[in-house]
Amino acid sequence: MGPSVVDAYHMSNSSSTTTMTITRRGAIGTLAVGLAGLAGCMSSGDTDEPSGNGSDDGDSNGHDGNGEADSEEGFEREIPDRDIEADWDEAAAFRTWLTDADPFNGGNRRFDYTEEFPEGTDFESVFPEYFEVSADVVDAHLLQSLTQVFFGSFDRDAIVAGVEDDDEYEFVDEYEGFAVIDAPIPNTSGRRDIAVSESAIVIGPDYEERIDAHHGSHDRLEDIDQEFTHLFRQFPHETTVTGEYNAPEESDVSLDEIYIWGVSSASPMADTMTWVFILEEGVEPTDDIVAELEGISDDVHDTEVEGRTVTITGGAPNVSPGPDE
Repeated sequence: MGPSVVDAYHMSNSSSTTTMTITRRGAIGTLAVGLAGLAGCMSSGDTDEPSGNGSDDGDSNGHDGNGEADSEEGFEREIPDRDIEADWDEAAAFRTWLTDADPFNGGNRRFDYTEEFPEGTDFESVFPEYFEVSADVVDAHLLQSLTQVFFGSFDRDAIVAGVEDDDEYEFVDEYEGFAVIDAPIPNTSGRRDIAVSESAIVIGPDYEERIDAHHGSHDRLEDIDQEFTHLFRQFPHETTVTGEYNAPEESDVSLDEIYIWGVSSASPMADTMTWVFILEEGVEPTDDIVAELEGISDDVHDTEVEGRTVTITGGAPNVSPGPDE
């Protein structure tokens, strides 16, 4: 048996942000599939439950009192005025699933996406056997704000038929071509929603907003903040991508001047990666700032500065082994 999808990272969650500690060599925040099982394990009984929008009228899943996903409401960041729009006909498909909903009350909208998985990645531990989800059918995986999307080719009808014979799973609804299934959270007494189509499986309480965003009937992350569109245009790779607001967690780079950052690579364990830092509006990338940003890599190959965007290509950071290695 190869490594489980929960092996790559240990994840601790707080009401304000998501912190990840890397337990093997790789980019900070990549190998999104490592969170696949663990991210779905949060339930209303967990002590580290996200606090939502901080209002008595909302809930802990990033919704306001009317059941709508929190977007610009309560968004305290001053978004720079960048005249740029995403070309959705050309954009990588996973970008249509990213939203600005914030279940963390100030969270950083972090996303991790990959189309490359380490050999032996264990998808089977996340789903019942009759889902037939394996490396043979999964093409890519996206994680954002504890919601995950598996992309690939799935037998929706066979999954629904299997659910009918499973006492722990229940088919509850249809939504925009997705079969919505009420499912147990592994190793807990909690429940979670799984929405299944022929090409995607969505796990998370905001599956409706995600599906709507994908279809273009709900605001996407790039509709709210075009800085992310600019970020994507700097990446040389689309196969493994991470991005979020503020400085990278658990790294040597902790500048308050960072507005958003991201990293892309050919695979999660690639030897060479490209980091992109977009500074706050009005901040000049001085030599001192650039030098600190270069601390993200143990072997910087190239640094480019254009306006308040700093792009660094270099070797992956050497990360100390975790307690399980």
